[in-house]
Amino acid sequence: MKVQLLVADWSSACGRAQQIWQSVAQERHVELCVVDVDQPDGQSLMRHLKLKTIPAVLINGQLVAIGVQSREAAHAIISAAQGS
Repeated sequence: MKVQLLVADWSSACGRAQQIWQSVAQERHVELCVVDVDQPDGQSLMRHLKLKTIPAVLINGQLVAIGVQSREAAHAIISAAQGS
């Protein structure tokens, strides 16, 4: 399972989301890729998904959440994606 977190350095909400998702990904032993939307790869993803809001969470390329999730919500999102 690949979790991507779309963020921007200038966003305090993205900083909070990044801390939560890094911790949860480590606890759940899943790959987390932090994507900066101010870089070409991030801009491309934003256009492809027609996103206007960050932070955003993708699992295996599918948008699953927008905004800052609690640790509990992040765990639930991963569990749902794993089918457990």
